[in-house]
Amino acid sequence: MKAARRLPVEDDEIRSAKESLISRGLLRSVDSQPLWLPGEIDRSWRRSISAGATRTSEAFRFVNEFDADSELARAARPVLDRLADTLHDMGTAIFLADRTGQIVARRVTDKTEQARFDDRCAAEGFDFSEESIGTNGLGTPIQEDAAVFVRGPEHFNEALEDLACAGVGIRHPVTGRLIGSLSLAAPVDTAEMLMLAMTRQGAQQILDNLRATLGRREVALGQSYQRHRTKGPVIVLNSDTVMTNVTGLSFLNVEMHTRLWESLQSQDWDDGPHVLDLELQALQARVLAHRLEDVDDAAFAVEILDRKEPRSTRRSAVGSQPAPDPYVRQLQRRSGGHAGAVAVTGPSGAGKLHVVRAWLRGEGHPSPVVLTGGDLRDAWRREAADALGEGGAVVVRRLEDLESRQVREVKVLADGSTPGRLVLTADLSRCSAAVRRMLSQVAVDVDVPALASRRQELPSLVGALLQEVEPRKRPVLSTATMQVLMRWDWPGNVAELRQVLLGLAAELPGQSVNPYHLPERMWEAANRRPLTRIESAERAEIIAALRQCGGNKSQAASLLGIGRTTLWRKLTALGIEDDALLP
Repeated sequence: MKAARRLPVEDDEIRSAKESLISRGLLRSVDSQPLWLPGEIDRSWRRSISAGATRTSEAFRFVNEFDADSELARAARPVLDRLADTLHDMGTAIFLADRTGQIVARRVTDKTEQARFDDRCAAEGFDFSEESIGTNGLGTPIQEDAAVFVRGPEHFNEALEDLACAGVGIRHPVTGRLIGSLSLAAPVDTAEMLMLAMTRQGAQQILDNLRATLGRREVALGQSYQRHRTKGPVIVLNSDTVMTNVTGLSFLNVEMHTRLWESLQSQDWDDGPHVLDLELQALQARVLAHRLEDVDDAAFAVEILDRKEPRSTRRSAVGSQPAPDPYVRQLQRRSGGHAGAVAVTGPSGAGKLHVVRAWLRGEGHPSPVVLTGGDLRDAWRREAADALGEGGAVVVRRLEDLESRQVREVKVLADGSTPGRLVLTADLSRCSAAVRRMLSQVAVDVDVPALASRRQELPSLVGALLQEVEPRKRPVLSTATMQVLMRWDWPGNVAELRQVLLGLAAELPGQSVNPYHLPERMWEAANRRPLTRIESAERAEIIAALRQCGGNKSQAASLLGIGRTTLWRKLTALGIEDDALLP
């Protein structure tokens, strides 16, 4: 059994033990390690070697993908400020990491300490997970789920050997999940074990703050979940939290949470609980839904009473295909028995071509000829007539851009009788009188409105658009991300949504997408809040410094006395965009 912490050991002995483990490998017996080596350090070294963690400072990874206004960051902010005041002029820095080990907040006492930690990449946005850089005061407490003191060469990475760090993991007070860690770091020759007690106290204060902010929502939600929990499937949820038992898991994914939330929000709850028929993961479910009265914000409990697989999906895997677009269904219904031309209208970018392609696939036309108004070749009419004569499908889109002669030629095609299928799409608000008159004479027409007026369809539309991406490269959207998309006004309609999704697929192929991965304008609009007086003053100072430095952010950071990464974070948090720098 190993000795209790902590016997004085020379640094060279610690390095020798670490190098011996690295050189001899992980298969050696645990008992062969020195008795004086703390168990948590031995375990962490082994995990670090197994993960291939880096030992050199050059390989530190700058991720810079975090929400600076997350519930953890908000709860920790006053605690970090109090610790910084307490430790002023003591050469001790304070760090907060998220559950991935990424540093999301830092407090340093002066410019000397700022330079010290900047040189070691110990700044906001850097990855300090144990898998990345090995044993350290932020990543190791998350892995150990315990308070940890890491001194000098006990750090796996050589760049951190002149530091001693005390770290504690932070668990969510409702879910019990590890959501981050808090650490104090100081030069190894001045650090004391007392730092560990201060870190524990700081972590407890963060938990207290979380409980205070969650007291009216998630804590009450958890209590309601306990009351409604049964052996059958049950789901308790608010806008950003879901609790369920194992039997309820099969009914949930990101899209289903968003759909369920929107459906429950739209109900009239004055008469008490409702029995509803809902589609969950391609299963038709009858549920008993309650609005939770003991929770201040909107929250619901859903007990699944009965479910059956709809006829239309019984031959496919549950949840394997997105629900059919309602405008595709309209086309299917209205075109039955009609062999003539079909008109699909709506504002530019509303997704008319997407609807038409989906409908034509169901009609047995997977590869229609698509011709665009304003870009028609001289032989376009012959090409279209040939395709229609052979029983194919032709789409003439953007009729608003046609010349008068071309309008007459399209009308000839629309009036003709062919075995094929002709589809015309147009933005009526931009069409000439001749085009509008022609479209009014078409037997079948469907209007596709702007995306902003049909947000409830967005989850299905996202699923359909992601089908265009190679399966292994499809990004996985979190519930919070889907909610940001639901709140956006989509001035560019479906065309803008497609551009956003394809951009995410290119940037994060096959990876999880969080709100901060979206274009900044979207998640800022979804989370916009008024600035405090202090934040407004800080924003004005940063803008003045940037203007003085001609927009050079490195120079502005130096002028302000803050780190470059800190400046980048503040630019985002305070909503400072490049156009704000114009005089």
